[in-house]
Amino acid sequence: MQDVKQTLKEYGLEDAEASLYLAGLKLGEAGMSELAREAQIKRTSAYVIFQSLEKKGLMGSFKMRGRHKFVATRPDLLVSQTEKELQDLKLILPQLNSLTQKKDQRPQITYYEGKAGYFLASEESLSTANSTVYHIGSISETHKVVGEDWDLNYYIPSRLKKRIRFKALYFKSQMPQSFLKSNHSELLREVRYLPETQIFGTSKLIYGNKVAIFSSQKELITVIIESPDIADGERKNFESFWQLTGPLSA
Repeated sequence: MQDVKQTLKEYGLEDAEASLYLAGLKLGEAGMSELAREAQIKRTSAYVIFQSLEKKGLMGSFKMRGRHKFVATRPDLLVSQTEKELQDLKLILPQLNSLTQKKDQRPQITYYEGKAGYFLASEESLSTANSTVYHIGSISETHKVVGEDWDLNYYIPSRLKKRIRFKALYFKSQMPQSFLKSNHSELLREVRYLPETQIFGTSKLIYGNKVAIFSSQKELITVIIESPDIADGERKNFESFWQLTGPLSA
């Protein structure tokens, strides 16, 4: 349940908001006293928190037999609402991008805390068909954050649909069995191994004009740099390491 609560916090809820929302899901239609007790927060505070959740479309209320009842929005409706907001944002994305695509623009640096940065950079790397994405560092730390299943069942299939090639420099000792047993050629993937004496927990994703730097799961931060010069330099650094590592061996 702590993982669920953490995800809700990353969605934008405060700790007390997440607690009250989860209490609402568990109890169904309930009075505020019951909700506050289940959420382990003060009844007086619960009303204020409820008003905040109501504005966000996460909770509602109604009267039954003269008493106020409070109810949490069903999770599937929450997902549908989020998906609609995402689709609306995608519709205006070309206009938003046109505002940032100016000549002589300085590099744009964006900082993220939590899992959001990992998923955002991964999605962005899928935006250009027939391109090449470069990944160097710890695949095990990346999987701890996004999940190996997400990589296997979403990221890789989405990449293959767009014929996006993938070049990776990893540590062999960290490779999951599914990775070691896979056919890299069929997955449009090339892999070489970094020296085991130099293992580190961070990783870097290079795609288009962007470089995403991921911390380990412990720090859980992402820094995305948008700069043609920096991205080009990082690709050349990657290729230098690539030539030093030699062909993949069993």
